[in-house]
Amino acid sequence: MENSAILQNLDDQTKEEIAHALWLPTWDESLIPAEVLALLVDPKNSPQAFGQRMEARLRDLLEHPDSYTPSYRRRYQTMLAHCKALSPQQAYVMSMLLGLDSSRGFQEIPEAPDIQFPRDHAPQLKYQVGWHFYVGSCRGEDGQEYGVEFMIWQATLLPPPLAQSLGLTEMENQIMELHLAISVAGGLHYRARTSLVAGTTGLISFQEDPFLYTFGRNTIRSLEKGRFFPQELISKAWDLGKEKPVQLDVHLVFDDAKPPFLEGKNGACPSVAGVGTLYYSIPRLHLDPAASSLALDGMTVRLREGTFWFDHQWCTGLAPAGNPRVEAIRAAKNLSDPGPGGWDWFMAHFQNGQEVTVAAPHTEANKPFYNQSGPTPPGRMSASVEGKWIDVDGTAHDAWGTLAVPQWVQAEHSPDPGLYPVTQVWYPDRWEFQLGPEVPESLRCFHMVPIVQEGQAGYFANGSQYSEGAVILQDDQGKEIGRGFAESVSYFDPTPLMLRLAGLPETPEMLALVGPSATPFCLRLRSMLYLRRPDAQAVLAHWAPSFPGIHKPPADESKDG
Repeated sequence: MENSAILQNLDDQTKEEIAHALWLPTWDESLIPAEVLALLVDPKNSPQAFGQRMEARLRDLLEHPDSYTPSYRRRYQTMLAHCKALSPQQAYVMSMLLGLDSSRGFQEIPEAPDIQFPRDHAPQLKYQVGWHFYVGSCRGEDGQEYGVEFMIWQATLLPPPLAQSLGLTEMENQIMELHLAISVAGGLHYRARTSLVAGTTGLISFQEDPFLYTFGRNTIRSLEKGRFFPQELISKAWDLGKEKPVQLDVHLVFDDAKPPFLEGKNGACPSVAGVGTLYYSIPRLHLDPAASSLALDGMTVRLREGTFWFDHQWCTGLAPAGNPRVEAIRAAKNLSDPGPGGWDWFMAHFQNGQEVTVAAPHTEANKPFYNQSGPTPPGRMSASVEGKWIDVDGTAHDAWGTLAVPQWVQAEHSPDPGLYPVTQVWYPDRWEFQLGPEVPESLRCFHMVPIVQEGQAGYFANGSQYSEGAVILQDDQGKEIGRGFAESVSYFDPTPLMLRLAGLPETPEMLALVGPSATPFCLRLRSMLYLRRPDAQAVLAHWAPSFPGIHKPPADESKDG
């Protein structure tokens, strides 16, 4: 069969995603490089192959269920009926709708992390998800201030042993997303429609030294062998949510930065029996004004200054939520119903050369503030935050405190309304922080105010919506003291949209199968009985410092009545 006929098997959206990765505004087969076309028509890249691999994944989960875990048999059997042919996005979104047992088979998060550089700058292709993330503020020669976000999000589609048995390399087993956004201070927020490509297209590559990470023609590249910096970042994408498509271009060169520091506890944030995240950050990336620029809709602006932040995080059991590999901890988790997922994250570059980064996991207490889309904004929300303060010398120190959200903004835009809906969900639009005595007095109280008045929400290709944008740092008197970024994840319930993107029926029955639910009574009872055993209580005691929910053994709790 000729290439053109084989390419007809690819849906229009998949072809457009490939075109965007190659910096083409629309699909044009005549402009696709021959080496890319050769891989696009390879049987590994066909919709039938993605369907067969997802079928193998579901059958493996059905045949090997985890103990002390809710049964997902009906969910997986229903999904099997929709696996005849899948686009890369459908396979990816379907993998995000799996149950807690979906984390089995991926690289486990070690109890004692050993993050090393430059080794761990690389994408970690055996874990479930990971990302390389850049955010910062810059000023152009036009005098205008801009906020920029760039991220390559990586998801490992199948557990590596299963992928290898099906003939896939580690890179072929990846789904990658590219996120690009530019905010114009006092003006508009431009967010490109998230591009998604599969590793089977050959459009993703990585080279260790000098560091070179590519997503089509989008590139993160170290400019000197043996060093992470200086570094060049080049990207192009399209915002399809404006009156006409707007092309976004960034060409950033970072000539220096503060040293990396480990987030959480020695880089684990957290690590509990194989699930959790490994995480480090690099603050204060200095923009080289001689080589940096950005463009909106073809209007190029040279950048005269800027400061950015870099995060690299890789996880197993985060997206989707997963099971610990220790039976007693799985049983302990069944003693309470699942809480809301999501988080709020912040970074702050202060004018005095210090930084703060903190996060606030979503809690049951704040559930009334999530997924709100009515005409009236939510009230004042408060949350605990935890993270790091980085001193002038680059040393990181633990930090704690609280934040309050007194102001909200609705998500009234979408980077592609035809694919990702305008939700009208309310997102935080101002943050007031009060940090503890571990932080210098001058940094304990500060506020964050977005540089634009409209919302800064966008989408992951899996259907999850998030808000990400540049902010001005102010002291409690309103004086500017720096710049930062604020992120809000999982304020929108994406489940119906995820079903649509996965090609699954949007029915009440299907929503019930994949949505959150209370722990079944029988499973809770079996778990309580198991956790009375001395060996189970010994395991819980070992993991209690990493898992606050099990500080007190269940047997003692029963004695207290």
